Amino acid sequence: MEIRGARESELEQVVELCCVAFNPDGHERYWQYVQGDSSYRLPQTRVVVVNDTVVSTLRVWERRMRVGASLVTMGGIGGVCTHPNYRGVGYASALMRDTIDYLRATGCDLGVLFTIIPEVFYRRLGWTSLPLHGFNITYNTSTRETDSSEWQIIDFNPETDLDAVAALYDLANAKQSGTIARTRAYWDMAPSRIRGVLPTVVAHQNGHIGGYLNYGIGEKRAEVCEVGYAPDNPPVLDALVSHFLQACESQKVEKINGRFPSQHPFVERLIAEVDSPGTPTEYTRMMLYAVNLPVLLRRLVVGWESQIADAEETFAPLAVKLPVFNNQQIVLRHNADGTLQIVPEDADAVDLGVDLTEADYWQLLFGEIGWEHISSDASVSPEISAFLETLFPKRDVIFWNPDQY
Repeated sequence: MEIRGARESELEQVVELCCVAFNPDGHERYWQYVQGDSSYRLPQTRVVVVNDTVVSTLRVWERRMRVGASLVTMGGIGGVCTHPNYRGVGYASALMRDTIDYLRATGCDLGVLFTIIPEVFYRRLGWTSLPLHGFNITYNTSTRETDSSEWQIIDFNPETDLDAVAALYDLANAKQSGTIARTRAYWDMAPSRIRGVLPTVVAHQNGHIGGYLNYGIGEKRAEVCEVGYAPDNPPVLDALVSHFLQACESQKVEKINGRFPSQHPFVERLIAEVDSPGTPTEYTRMMLYAVNLPVLLRRLVVGWESQIADAEETFAPLAVKLPVFNNQQIVLRHNADGTLQIVPEDADAVDLGVDLTEADYWQLLFGEIGWEHISSDASVSPEISAFLETLFPKRDVIFWNPDQY
């Protein structure tokens, strides 16, 4: 058995294996994942080779992801599969372990995957679920009134609208925890287009695009995949909601769903327009792995220092020993000059006195929960608790559907 990056001559085997494992008609699609991705490098296709045959494979997608208000380097893992004739002997597990070494060697701070198999397989390998929130709405068509907005909702045109939409995405998601930083080239890549990254409609006003909506309708169900709008122009959402509900009516939609929080302004407006309170949902198929925890936390320091500078309260020098995570002990040290350091130990560090699961840890880093969610169980002073509340506020966490590999 040999585990390594694929060779050019082995890519046909990789594509055929993906067809066997996932979709017998996916030959063109899987080739586009390689040939149509300008960021692709051959070592990102990881393989297990036995007797010159590729028996197991996966793909690494290197991206930049927002954790809280900071950008980190992410290794997204997709297409994990083993040929049916070779399953049950540990090839996929060995490949996943080797891939962590690859992520570490290439400078990735964390690994991310979306599993279609039971999560227990990845949990055994040290991966942890990060729950993402969504919504289901039973649609009653009798409550909507005609929108009188000055915004014009028209079909998205990639030739004329894409540059503005890409810029709007950057603006809307600059501080949105969980989102991917999309380069302009990302929007043109074949894998992005295959996953439906392009909006369905855009909102125009005086030649200016102020919002966009990505959705799909089929079999009396509608899914909202992504919403983008300028943060200083929320009224555009009313026009997008009105258009969307008109589309739902014309297609006799009965159920509406999405995989982003029901607290999102678009969803709040949507719920207000229909005769249904909506049902929150939780999606637990997103899983994370801390490739190098100290480096990951150092990536967050600049954002944390900005939060401290913006806080109404000033904080004295202190050191906090964070709970052990991924078998690593970390101390967060706040210096007199307002800077932060991530160090392995500090004799003066205060123990939080609270046990956090790895799931709690990830939720705290992303902002799915804030420090106030767990502070009642901690044995620290009010000053340290206020400090940690500043670093770890509650945020909405969104990983938009089109970015899921």
